[in-house]
Amino acid sequence: MKNINKIILGLLAVSLAFISCEDEDKDPLTVHIGDANKAAYVRINGYQSIVPVTDVPEAVFSATVNDRLGNVASWDLTVQLERGGDIIAGPADLVSLSSFPTDISITYDEIATALGLTTADISAGDFVRFLGTATGKDGKVWTFENFSASITGQPEQLQAFNFVVLIKCAPITDATVGGTWIANLQDSYGDGWDGAFLTFEIDGSGTDYTVSGGQGFEAIYEIDVPDGAELIISYTSGSFEGEHTFDLTSPDGPYGSYGPAPAPCVN
Repeated sequence: MKNINKIILGLLAVSLAFISCEDEDKDPLTVHIGDANKAAYVRINGYQSIVPVTDVPEAVFSATVNDRLGNVASWDLTVQLERGGDIIAGPADLVSLSSFPTDISITYDEIATALGLTTADISAGDFVRFLGTATGKDGKVWTFENFSASITGQPEQLQAFNFVVLIKCAPITDATVGGTWIANLQDSYGDGWDGAFLTFEIDGSGTDYTVSGGQGFEAIYEIDVPDGAELIISYTSGSFEGEHTFDLTSPDGPYGSYGPAPAPCVN
C-alpha cells in the first residue's frame, strides 16, 4: 500500500510540474516566473474607441502609452483599415516610441495618408485596427500573438497590441427624433434579407430589424424613440444586396427611401 501511495504522489508531482510549465508558456505575465522573463507589456488608454463618420476629417487619435513594468526598449505601432472583415488598406507604419509614458496625437488625416488614402475613403462601419509591437530591454519581441484572449480581449487590460476604433454613423439631426418611427423593409425576391439588417441605436442601445425568410416581400416595424434621445440608424449588408430596399417614416412624416444595396448610414 505504501509503495502505491508513493507512486501516486510521484505521478501527481510530475503532473503539477507539467501544468506549471504549460502555465508559464501561456501566461507571459505570470509573476512567479521571475523578473527576467516578464513580458514587455505596453498599455494604452484615453483614446476614443468610437468616431462618428462625419467627424473623421477633423478627428484626432490621442492616447497615453505606458510601459507597465519598466522593461520596454521600444514600441512600434502600425495601422490597417478593415471593412466587412477584409483588410482594404495597410498595414502601414504609424509611430515608434522609446520613452514612457508618452502622449501621442495623430490626426485621422495622417492615418489615412499613411494608408495611401484620404479621410473620404473611410466609411461608416469600418474598423481602424492598430497593431503594436514591443521590444523588451532583453531584446525579446512581443506582439498580440504572445498574449491570451483574456488579455487582448478585455478593455480593462488597456493592452496596446491589438485594438480598434469603430467608425460609426452620425446621429439623426434633420428630423424630429422623439416619437414613432416606421421602418418598411422590402425584399424584391421574397425570401428575406439574406443576413442583412437595419439597426436603430437609441442612446447607445441598438436593436436590429430584418426581413426573415417567412415574412416574404416585406416587414414593417414601429419603433418608439423617447424625446431627447440620440438616434443612429444604420444598415448592415448581407447577400444579394440588389434585392434589399427600405423606407423610413419619422415623426414628421416620410424621411427617405434606400437601396437597392443601401449605404451603411441613413443620414
